[in-house]
Amino acid sequence: MAPQETTEPRPSSLSLSLLLVLLHMSPEVTSEHLASLPPGCLKGMLRASCQGLGLHTFPEMLPLTIEQLDLSHNHLRVLQDNTTEERPNLRYLDLGGNQLDRLSPGALLPLRWLQALILAGNTLNQDYESNSQALWPLDHLHFLDLSANCLDGDMAAVYVANLSSLWSLDLSNNHIRLLARGTFLGNPNLLDINLSGNYILQIEAGAFQGLLQLRELSLARNSLHCISDFSLRPLWRLNLSFNALQFFATEEGNWGYQLQVLDLSHNQLRAVPMLSALHHLRHLNLSDNHLASLESHPPPLPQDTALWYQEVIRPNLTQSGQNPAVSLPGLTDLDLSRNQLGMFPVDFLSHLSALQRLSMAWNCLQNLSALQPMSVLPLLPLRTLDLQGNHIQTFPSWVFEMLPSLKVLNLGDNELQLCWRTEAGQDGPFRGTPQPFGSAFQLKHLSLSRNGLRKLCSSAFSPTTLFSLDLSGNTGLALVPSDLQGLQHSLRELSFRGNGMESTHLGLPCLQELRVLDLSGNTLDSLPWTLNCSPFLQRLDLRKNHLQALDTEALGSLSGHLTSMFIAGNPFHCCTLGWLVALASANVSIPDLGEAQCVYPSSDGGSWGPLARDHRQFCTWWQGTQAAWVLLAVVSLFLICCVVTSLLQNSPRLPWALRLRKSHQGWN
Repeated sequence: MAPQETTEPRPSSLSLSLLLVLLHMSPEVTSEHLASLPPGCLKGMLRASCQGLGLHTFPEMLPLTIEQLDLSHNHLRVLQDNTTEERPNLRYLDLGGNQLDRLSPGALLPLRWLQALILAGNTLNQDYESNSQALWPLDHLHFLDLSANCLDGDMAAVYVANLSSLWSLDLSNNHIRLLARGTFLGNPNLLDINLSGNYILQIEAGAFQGLLQLRELSLARNSLHCISDFSLRPLWRLNLSFNALQFFATEEGNWGYQLQVLDLSHNQLRAVPMLSALHHLRHLNLSDNHLASLESHPPPLPQDTALWYQEVIRPNLTQSGQNPAVSLPGLTDLDLSRNQLGMFPVDFLSHLSALQRLSMAWNCLQNLSALQPMSVLPLLPLRTLDLQGNHIQTFPSWVFEMLPSLKVLNLGDNELQLCWRTEAGQDGPFRGTPQPFGSAFQLKHLSLSRNGLRKLCSSAFSPTTLFSLDLSGNTGLALVPSDLQGLQHSLRELSFRGNGMESTHLGLPCLQELRVLDLSGNTLDSLPWTLNCSPFLQRLDLRKNHLQALDTEALGSLSGHLTSMFIAGNPFHCCTLGWLVALASANVSIPDLGEAQCVYPSSDGGSWGPLARDHRQFCTWWQGTQAAWVLLAVVSLFLICCVVTSLLQNSPRLPWALRLRKSHQGWN
């Protein structure tokens, strides 16, 4: 999420810069002006696109009203002097994806009011000193894209040396290895720089000198190993993902940092970085590193100690065992996923008084102890907790006591056991916590997907007020109505996707507030009768089951609010589709109707056809056969009755039976 701005409102991203670049002008346009564009160009009031038309030369004449011109992905190789004519209204020019290798010094001179220029995907590394002169007259240029031009650091510095009006610069996907001191001295108004996708190994001190307005910097996908003296104080967003960083630190006493978003994901960090001066930090991404603990300490020195490691071990960069969370009072979003953390960091989290979202997905968490780690638990405002992909078997209730505002909890892809039965006198992991979610009074969204659950505890969720519950991917799960006790008046979304459940194992209670139900990927041959208790159901997913038909009575009770149903992957009977007519009359949408199939019964096992086809002519024989079988059954029953009557009348015991009956009546 973008942080809130704390200084004067100036453009701070590529999209915002482009919005300021593109000025609106009068929509009036004449046919003679439009006729001057090359054939095949898409024409608009203020825009013209000649993208991918195989052009070899710049259009000789342009409509006077055009503000934006797209000539990308053509075959332009050279822009000569006088190639363009005076067009004061042109603000945006895209020449990306051509074969440009030469720009004459006066090639862009008539377009001196240009504000955005895209030169990405060309070969401007050739004759770069001469080519750069073509940009000098553009003293109103705010946005320049030189990405993917095979430029090294020196070439890039030459191209931007005299462009003092630049706000946004894209140098991504080039061949830059070194950022030399003073590279951007000629660009004091830069707001954002994209240097991602290069080969940067070293950044000299003073490389960003003079950039007092810089707000965004991306150094993602480079080869940086260490940043021991981060000093870009006005920066708001810094992306250092996909490098080889083993260390990141700011010096003690360097105040005035405005950094709010820091992405250090996909690096080689083994310890929490030293962020003591970043008091405004809001979003910190440390995912995909090698963190085994959340203590801050310098990494071990390699055998071939480099100069940058000597910088790392300076005394003023160590924190003397201080908890690194202490200096992050405003942190609201922390991503620790895909590391090697083995414990739930209660002490670390206790200092993050503003934390709203925490992800510890895909770590090494195992059993969370049922005993409280502290005598007095800290109260944290955390709202979203992602623990997916660990090895958690137990989830004690004290976690919810520490996180009273928790609303979203993801426990998918774990080994959670909600109903551990004690055997041979052994205590189960839920001893003392009979209701693992019973104290989650604010929890709204819970995922227990892919945990190998076979059954649920009847008191597991009481008295929670869940809105959504994901129980998908638990093969063999058997449910009885009491398992969801306490959710009848709150649950709105429920998923049993991919559980392989039979109809007899799907014991749903009356869920009166249910809106979304996913039953796909099971072996159901009928719908639960308790769907009649869910009058507000809007979306029903029945894909990949064993349904041959749908109960029209059950569908009738849902017709008031049901808006969509997914049905593909079922062996529906082609000649009993009254339920499909009922859905159509109730205006229920079936987005996958074109994928659904049905089967015609026959002696060889049946043949398949599209469900949406008119099946009347194909079902005439079957319906006649059914009627014949019914008539045959009636006739057969009549004949059997006649035979039995005849046998009884001719039986020698029948007169004796009649006399016995008369004598019995006489006694009465």
